[in-house]
Amino acid sequence: MRSKSISAHTPKKSSAKIAERILFAVVCLLLLLYLGIFAYLNMYKYTQHVDSDIAVDAMLAREIWTEKDLTPDNWISSTERRVLGVPTLSALFYGMSGSMVFSMGLSCAIVGGLLLVSIAFTLKRCQISRLGIATALLALCALPINGLRNDGQMVPFVMLLWFLFADYYALHSICLFLCIGFYLYLRDFGNKNPSLTNLTKNKGTAGRRNIARYGLGWLALMGLCGGLALGGMRCLQVVILPLFVWEVLLLFFESDHLAKALPRGRWLAAIFILSLLGVGVLAKLYPSSVDYPMYIQNGGGMADRLTRIVPGAVLECLGIAGNCKLNSFAALMQLGILAVLALTIYGLFFLFSKKSTASSAQKMLLQALGTSFLFTVFIEVVTNAEAAHNYFFVIWFVIAAVLAVLITHFEKAAPRFAGLIALCVCIFSICNVFYTYKDCITVEDNLKEYEEVIEYIDSQDIRYGYAEFWDASRICIMTDGRITMGHCYHMEDLRMYWWITSTKWYVPNLPELMPTAYVVRIEDKAAFEAQFPNAAIVSLGFENERFAVYTSEYNLVPMI
Repeated sequence: MRSKSISAHTPKKSSAKIAERILFAVVCLLLLLYLGIFAYLNMYKYTQHVDSDIAVDAMLAREIWTEKDLTPDNWISSTERRVLGVPTLSALFYGMSGSMVFSMGLSCAIVGGLLLVSIAFTLKRCQISRLGIATALLALCALPINGLRNDGQMVPFVMLLWFLFADYYALHSICLFLCIGFYLYLRDFGNKNPSLTNLTKNKGTAGRRNIARYGLGWLALMGLCGGLALGGMRCLQVVILPLFVWEVLLLFFESDHLAKALPRGRWLAAIFILSLLGVGVLAKLYPSSVDYPMYIQNGGGMADRLTRIVPGAVLECLGIAGNCKLNSFAALMQLGILAVLALTIYGLFFLFSKKSTASSAQKMLLQALGTSFLFTVFIEVVTNAEAAHNYFFVIWFVIAAVLAVLITHFEKAAPRFAGLIALCVCIFSICNVFYTYKDCITVEDNLKEYEEVIEYIDSQDIRYGYAEFWDASRICIMTDGRITMGHCYHMEDLRMYWWITSTKWYVPNLPELMPTAYVVRIEDKAAFEAQFPNAAIVSLGFENERFAVYTSEYNLVPMI
């Protein structure tokens, strides 16, 4: 009887294992597909999709290299003066290649890959299964569907924050996950050594190596936090202050409302968080941020933001933009995101219930990410800061982490449900290739007017020119720096636009007598010409359906 029972169950177990391996292979293949898409877009479609706001990062990288300064004095920042960022790495590649486009595309691809590695490292530290890790990474790459239209071309906006063209929040996200992972290690070490006696008694070579390795890791994370905090408030908002608030709450509840003392080993993790807070506060002594006034909202303003503005921005971050017919592909994709959101909410309730077998590390990961997201919500509700949808990007980390923990939990308790979650992510990722990325990869004809302008300026052998901000940097990056374009507020009033530009590109740092191009939108031609009493100062050399290009022997844009 026993042999019959074994023979009856063996085929089922074997087929289940095969199905699990096939599903894992499919998830990994789709993840590689998305990484390939991101690498291709960065390396071969950079100029096709960037706008001027993104292109200036590549121009900053050039200035960092030429000035040999992480924060060039000639560079006018926007809302912060970044010390560490993707342009910093891009500057190194620019020095090797001399190409802004290549160096920035390669840097974005590398930093995006490092983000996925840091997430995988932290998930593994939380005992997430390999299917859970792979699915979480695929979800982060494939689920975001929201986008922006750049000359009629859809580019997924959330991807710009991590993987494509700019990597606004990639380093902050890497820092967040590495700090959480290292914190969990210190918690585990403190639990195994509650009095920290082994830390001082272990004099062996292996013990000293471990102490040195993790001491270096501690210092490296402090340096990363400090470097990011030097650039502005983002690191404090996304990483340092949320982790500090989270740790204070954990200490409060673990000490039974301060009624009992905690083991000495427990304070090792707390000291780590305090050290991050310390370097973040010290970094604020560096004059990095531009004067960006923020004020506390009144009661009515807070209520309006809490009930309408912030929830709308969060839904927009998730891709719930609406404005699509119910029987359309767009509606199907947005309904899919709503289903993911519903599963995430269910997962949070379930994983923190008594039925869950989620480990303390897995729960703390969700708590830390949730605290970071809620801290941003709090800032946006109580202040008048712009509630831009991209500020709430951490919600995608919460979603990915919940999916990972759910799959890990149900792989043993209900493997079919775990497989169904992973399978649904795979199906959605395939749909998103056609919904979002197919046009991004194939489009080639939306830059015709810009290319004609560049061809004319090149034919006149002109290397400096001016245009309004949203055209200037784009023209510069399309020529890979061959033509440098300064920014003007308006072409009918030639003045320097004091916003993410270099003071080297304006008079008196450039001579007044020099061949100069002025790129004017067609609708502004009359206003542009009207500002010159002497019509001979500028001459119309070329125009197409979108732009008119004027040339002059004089540089007429002063630095003011």
